[in-house]
Amino acid sequence: MKPLYDFSSLPVDRTIAPRDGMVAPDMPEQYFDLGRRALELIKFSSELCDKPHYPDILDLPCGHGRVLRWLRAHYGYAKITACDLDRDGVDFCAKQFGALPVYSEPDLRQVPFKAQFDLIWVGSLVTHLSQDRWLATLDCLVKWTRECGVIIFTTQGRCYTSLLARGRRNVTENIDKAALLEEFSRTGFAYQKYFEKEHGDYGVAVTSPEWLMRTLQRYPDIIMRSYLEEAWGMQDVVILYKKGGHYEPVLGVPEMNADRTATGATTPKKKNFISGFFER
Repeated sequence: MKPLYDFSSLPVDRTIAPRDGMVAPDMPEQYFDLGRRALELIKFSSELCDKPHYPDILDLPCGHGRVLRWLRAHYGYAKITACDLDRDGVDFCAKQFGALPVYSEPDLRQVPFKAQFDLIWVGSLVTHLSQDRWLATLDCLVKWTRECGVIIFTTQGRCYTSLLARGRRNVTENIDKAALLEEFSRTGFAYQKYFEKEHGDYGVAVTSPEWLMRTLQRYPDIIMRSYLEEAWGMQDVVILYKKGGHYEPVLGVPEMNADRTATGATTPKKKNFISGFFER
């Protein structure tokens, strides 16, 4: 995909943290290319959603600033929160780019944010989560976004699964690829943990565009502004806009809310939504 905007004159701090594991030794410029592409997509979202300014920004997971350095260069006035399980990355972003440091938690519902954000950028997080954690994460993102705010997150979709189905090597070798593809073909969502035990409940999650759209039916406050396949490397990019009470839940809720699932509650059936309109 060709550049959406010209950021060649942007004064980006190119300092790399000693412990930044996202820099490929044989392709160092790819690190900066992906950071710039993220900013292009964020700028694109501002036009789609009529948001000329993002004064309060969350970068989650921030890593060591692959994207955050570009956010700081372009949105110099903004309060940018750096959040990650990697505390060294959070500390580096705070020191090097003037970000507000917040250490994340494996369960994002335990992260102590006291305010909402105008923009949340989530690069390659739900791409590694099981379905219950995936849904809980989306719940958190919606909760943390203020009215008329924007959420941008990336997913692994048809590009990634097509590469696996074609036998492409060195895409991901440490998961059960056959099981991932079989589940994906049946449900539109699939997750496989990494083989290495030290990763715990962490692996690869793939989602189809259709599964994602059904899942978004749970949120009457959320408008899908854009779904861009292969827009951030091989990952798809989702741009959401929050507007309170914008939709009625006419289609029902095919995916259970993560909190309700944990309590054993059942999802309302579609007829309950429809009958509710005539009972008003």
